[in-house]
Amino acid sequence: MGEQRREPDVEIGASVEADELVVREPADVTERTKAEPEGDSDSRTDRRDLPRPVEAHTTYRNVRIAHRLSAWLTDPGPE
Repeated sequence: MGEQRREPDVEIGASVEADELVVREPADVTERTKAEPEGDSDSRTDRRDLPRPVEAHTTYRNVRIAHRLSAWLTDPGPE
C-alpha cells in the first residue's frame, strides 16, 4: 500500500493479560470487519507468549493479547 493512511475515524481496542492460560480445546473463531455504509476497516492482534494456532491440552504462561479494530469512513462529498 503506497499511500499514507490517515488516522482512523473510529477505533476500538482491548487487551488482556494472564499469568496462566489453559487451552482445553482451541476455539474456532472467524472475524470480519466492515465499515458501513461505505468505508474501509482493519483489525490487528498482537500476541505475547501465545502461538498461533494454540494447541489443545496446553498451558501457556505470561500471555498477553491486544486487539484493535479501526474504521475509515468515506467522505460523502457535497450533497
